Amino acid sequence: MELLTYLLKVSACTVLFFGFYFTVLRRLTFFRINRFYLLTTLILSFLIPALQFSVEREVEVNQVSVAKPASELPVYALEQTQAIDVIQLPVPKQEIDWISIIPYTYLAVVVILLVFSIRQLSQLLIHANNHFREEKGLKLVSKTIGFTNCSFFNYVFIDENSLSEAELAVLLKHEEVHANQFHSIDKIILMVFKAVLWFNPIVYLFDKALEQVHEYEADEATSLNFGTGAYAKLLLKLAVSRSYMPLIHNFVKSPIKERIKMLFNSKSNNMKKLSYLFVLPVVIGLVWLFSVQVVYAQSQLKSEVYHQDTLRKKVSKNKELALPNVKQTDPYYTSKEYLEKMKIAESSYGKTLTGTVMGDYKSKSKIGFDDGKLFESQGKTYILPKMYLGEQILNTFRTNDELKVVCAGTGFTSGEDFVYIQPKQIFSGNKLIYQMPKPEVYPFLYEANRVRFNDGKISSITSSGDKKIVNVIANGYNFKIVVNKSQTNLAYLNDYKKGNDVRLRFVHEVKTGAKSYAINDWISISKNIRTFGVQNKTLFSKFYKENGHQRVAETKKAASIIKRDTIRPKFISSTKIAGDTKSKISYLEDAVVSISPGMLRAKYVEYNQKSNILIAKEATLEVKNGNSVIAHQIIFDLNKNTYSATNFESEKIKDNFRRYAKDQKDLVENGPNYKAKDSVKFSKDKNIIYLYGKARLITNNVTIDADEIVYNQIAKSGQATNLLVTKPSGVKISGSKGKFDLKGNVEIWQNVSGEIKP
Repeated sequence: MELLTYLLKVSACTVLFFGFYFTVLRRLTFFRINRFYLLTTLILSFLIPALQFSVEREVEVNQVSVAKPASELPVYALEQTQAIDVIQLPVPKQEIDWISIIPYTYLAVVVILLVFSIRQLSQLLIHANNHFREEKGLKLVSKTIGFTNCSFFNYVFIDENSLSEAELAVLLKHEEVHANQFHSIDKIILMVFKAVLWFNPIVYLFDKALEQVHEYEADEATSLNFGTGAYAKLLLKLAVSRSYMPLIHNFVKSPIKERIKMLFNSKSNNMKKLSYLFVLPVVIGLVWLFSVQVVYAQSQLKSEVYHQDTLRKKVSKNKELALPNVKQTDPYYTSKEYLEKMKIAESSYGKTLTGTVMGDYKSKSKIGFDDGKLFESQGKTYILPKMYLGEQILNTFRTNDELKVVCAGTGFTSGEDFVYIQPKQIFSGNKLIYQMPKPEVYPFLYEANRVRFNDGKISSITSSGDKKIVNVIANGYNFKIVVNKSQTNLAYLNDYKKGNDVRLRFVHEVKTGAKSYAINDWISISKNIRTFGVQNKTLFSKFYKENGHQRVAETKKAASIIKRDTIRPKFISSTKIAGDTKSKISYLEDAVVSISPGMLRAKYVEYNQKSNILIAKEATLEVKNGNSVIAHQIIFDLNKNTYSATNFESEKIKDNFRRYAKDQKDLVENGPNYKAKDSVKFSKDKNIIYLYGKARLITNNVTIDADEIVYNQIAKSGQATNLLVTKPSGVKISGSKGKFDLKGNVEIWQNVSGEIKP
C-alpha cells in the first residue's frame, strides 16, 4: 500500500498544478513556457512525494523535581514491579488481506497499457520506414487511409491527392515546426505518465493541454510565413479528417475553433510572464505537505546538558543501553517464596495440565482477590481464579472433577499459597466448558513519553547504499524501518538477523495499508525488552534520560509536544456505585471498565473526575496487545496515559473502600451523596441526578431509599417512587410516590405511612 499512497500524493500534486495552469496560464500566448510548465509540473508531481525532509521542533520543558524515581517508571516497567509473569496471548490467525491485492492489480494495468503503447509505436515506425521519401529534411509517407496529414518526429504522413501544391507547402511547414521542436518526445513522455497514472483523469487533461500548446506553437510559426487568413482557411478545409493514433501530431486534431481564435488573438504582454512566479507558493506548499516530516521533541533541560552529551557518546559507542531494573531494589524478588513460585509458574506456562478439582480456595486478601477453586496436577496445586472464569463457571466445578486445563498464562501474588492459572481452555472429558475470549489485537502501544512500542519478529533486513531497511512483523502488522548511517552505526545491526524477536520503539508512523506502516522516526531496536539495543542517536536522547527513564512533559507548554485528547474511562458494569458530587469522585464495586490501554476488571474502583486519576483495587488489566497485568492495586493517570501497579496494600485506599463497604457508610459525609444499583445519570448541566434501582440519597442527615430518585442539586428537591425516608430523629416515612424538599421538611404524597422507632 506504500506505492498506492505515493501515487495518491502524486495525483494530488497534478490536480493543483493543472488547476493553476487552467485558471491562470492557458490563455497566455507564451507557448514554449506553457509547454515547459506542463512537462515540469508533471515531473515535479512525481518528485515531491518522493522527497523526505525532517524538521525538528523543540518545546522547552521546565525542570520538575520528582520525589521518588519510581514515578518515572515507564509503562512497560509493570512487568518489573509485579511478582507475576506477563501473559503473551497467541496471535489469531490472519485472514486474507484483500487490500494487499490492489497494488498487483494496479501494476498489471500499467504493464498492459505500456505494452499496448509500445506495440502501436512499433507498428508506426515499421510502416514509416518502409514507405518514405525525403524532402527538406522530412521523411514523407504517402497515405490515403487511416491517419493522414500528421507527423511523428520527422516522419510526415500526407494524403497528396487531397492537397494542392500550396496547401502541401503549408502543411509541411507546420509539421517541420513539430519536428524541429521535438514535440514527439513530449508525446512519448505523456504516454508513460498516462500508463502510470491511468486511474487519474487529470493526466489526460495534461495530455490534451500539452498537445494544444504544441499546435499553437506550430500554428504561430506557420502563419508568419503564409499569412494568418490563408492558414486559417486551410485549417477549416481539413477539419473533417480525424485520427485516433495518440502518438502522432495531426494537422487538425486539436479543436479548430480554439486554434483559429488563438491565431487572431493579440500577443500577451511580457509583464504577464510574472504570472508564472505564482506557482512557487504551490510548489512550496506541496513540499511542506508531502515531503517535510515535523519531529516534535522536548528540549534539553539546562541542568542535564552534560548528561545529554555523555549519553550521545555512549549511544555511539555502546549499542546496548539497559533499562532500569527496579526488581533489584525489592527484597521480595530474591525471597524463597518468590523463587519457588516463579519456578512453578514458568514450568506450567503454556502447558496443558490434567488434574482434579480439590475444592474452594479463599484468598488471603480480605477482599478475595484470588478466590477460586484449587486444582491439583502432577503433585502441584494451582488456583483457578474467579477473576478470570467468573462465579458462574466456577460453580459448575465439583470436588474431584477431572479437568484438562490449557494454560494461557500463570502468575502469583505475594502472600497467597499457590500459583494461579489464566486458562485458555478447560475441558471436562472431551467437552469444552470454557474458552478464553478472543483478545483485541493492536499494532502498538504507548509509553508515558508517547513513544510507540511493539514486540515482533524481523521478516527481512536489506541494504541500500548508506541505509538498511528493516521489516518487522508484530501482531500481524508489518513495520518498515529505514535506518541510515546518520542515525547510528550500521554495523550495530550486523547481529540482527531474519527471525530475531525484537522490541521496536518509534515515533511518527505512516499507515501504508490495512496491516502495514512505514516508520519515519525510529527510536531503538532491541532483542531484549530490558535493553534499548541499537538506538537512533539523533532522537533517543530527546525521549530518554541517561539512566533509561523516560522524559515526560510535566508542564502545559510541554504537553503540546504530542497533540492528544484527554482519555476518559468508560464504565461497562458494576454491582454497586456510589459518588461524592462535591469532590466529583465515584466509587464502584466489581467493576468492568474500558480504559486506555485495555479492559479493566476490579473488585473496587475509585475515579476522580477532577484529577482524571483512577485507582483500581484487586485488579486485572487486559492490555490491548494481548497481555494481562494483575495487581493488588493499579493507579491510572489518564492525563499522561500512564499506569503503575503494585502488590502492596495501600492503607489510604483500603480505608476509603472500608468506608463504602457498609450500608450506612456507603457514602461520604459531605454534600449530597448517592448510589444506585442499576444506573446513575445526570442532566447536561450536571444539576439533576437520576438514580435507578435500589437508589439511595443522603443529604442534610436525611436518607431516602427508593426504586427511583430524581434530585435537583440546586433546588435541593426532587421526587421518588416506592420510597422510604429516614430522619435523624429515627422517624421513618414511606410511600408509593412522593416529592421532597431537603431544605425543609420531607413531603410524601400518595399512600403515606409512618412509624417512629426508639
